[in-house]
Amino acid sequence: MSWLVRALKASCPILAVDILFFSANACLAQSNDYQPLPGASVVIHSQQQKSAEQRSDAQGQTSEANQQNAKPAYSMRLEVPLVTLDVSVLNPDGYFVNDLSKENFRVLEDGVPQEVTSMAQSRAPVSAVLLVEHSAETFPQQLDALRSCFYFMRTLTPDDWTAVVLFDKRPRMLQDFTQDRSALQNSLDTVALPLSREVNLFDALYDTVDRLQSVEGRKYIILLASGVDTFSRKILDEVYSKIQSAKGIAIYTIETDRNSEHRQETNQMRSFAQMSGGQFFFATSPQEFADVFRTIGQSIRNHYILAYRPSHTASDGAWHKIKVEVVTASGHRKPYQVVARDGYRAKDKTD
Repeated sequence: MSWLVRALKASCPILAVDILFFSANACLAQSNDYQPLPGASVVIHSQQQKSAEQRSDAQGQTSEANQQNAKPAYSMRLEVPLVTLDVSVLNPDGYFVNDLSKENFRVLEDGVPQEVTSMAQSRAPVSAVLLVEHSAETFPQQLDALRSCFYFMRTLTPDDWTAVVLFDKRPRMLQDFTQDRSALQNSLDTVALPLSREVNLFDALYDTVDRLQSVEGRKYIILLASGVDTFSRKILDEVYSKIQSAKGIAIYTIETDRNSEHRQETNQMRSFAQMSGGQFFFATSPQEFADVFRTIGQSIRNHYILAYRPSHTASDGAWHKIKVEVVTASGHRKPYQVVARDGYRAKDKTD
């Protein structure tokens, strides 16, 4: 299924006339012997006056109703911000902790405690993109990373959608979104030797985040890369801004070439994950990749959805830092790994 297709999934008044009194009055008036009974004219006059008053009241009510209907309808729209967080909680062995309640979560925004208004668990299907570096410069180290993708496929369910994208100087769709595991495996088996030595990581990640924004549901990017960028048109700050503004996209980064000279690259890969609510890993051997993908599968397959209304009221477009902790009933922190995005950008009142 293509990026484009994934992107899509009265009443009527009754007038009463008193014919009896008007007919009787007309007939009696035609006779010369007509002598009205005492009070008859009064009766007729009173009835006519009553009818006139009723008509006048009815007209007045109609006029008032028309005036009310003619008044413009005013409505007030009050936007109350609501922050929702996808949170995964893993124990020291890397397995999801599924017995937590709302009271077990402590959320701080810019260091200020927030009241969690709701919590729910979700195991909904996911849409994931395996974004894999594929260049001649790093191919020996990336070969195991490419082959290890089948470990991630083991964590998939029949309802999940997965795509594979390779990148060197530009991203290339190897397999569009599919639920067919064999199609994913076959696409990986057809990968040829890379020719380009350029690694434009920033461009590839920016493009993938941009495309995923039109996809519905829970979305993940599994980035397997050295962290090196050689010649991207996008700069790092543009990538950070894109990640911060993206909705519902978590990035899991796996650094595949740990080198003491690449300390900046490691920080970048870690930041991609932390900003988006994913995790950062390092792996080079098949066993390490297997362990990493098992942990990723646990994290994206099970998560809590927390919601709270920020205590601040500013609409300044600023970045607000979020920290989520798991605590006991007495308020002590539990030794769990909490996976959640580390902030959000508030709506700008000028937008």
